Amino acid sequence: MAPAPTAPAAPAATAVVIDPDVASQLTAGGEDLSAAVDQALRNQLTMQRRAAEAGEDERMPFWLARDTERSGELEDELRDRVIQRHESEDGNRE
Repeated sequence: MAPAPTAPAAPAATAVVIDPDVASQLTAGGEDLSAAVDQALRNQLTMQRRAAEAGEDERMPFWLARDTERSGELEDELRDRVIQRHESEDGNRE
């Protein structure tokens, strides 16, 4: 009689599934996947901690963060461009 098949072992609580294209990017430099994932996560956590210490919203990526020092200047520049465009369109109609 053959032994009864056993159920697959449950994954460890810290086990994750990484998409192959992400895994290949992480290991592109020749680093072991485990070490690359560990380093990437540590870097992300460090960036979040620094953002929180600086009073920034760590959930907002840096490329979406608004430059509060220039916000007024930017709005003025945009308004001036709109006015110039309207003036040039009015000049072309005549």
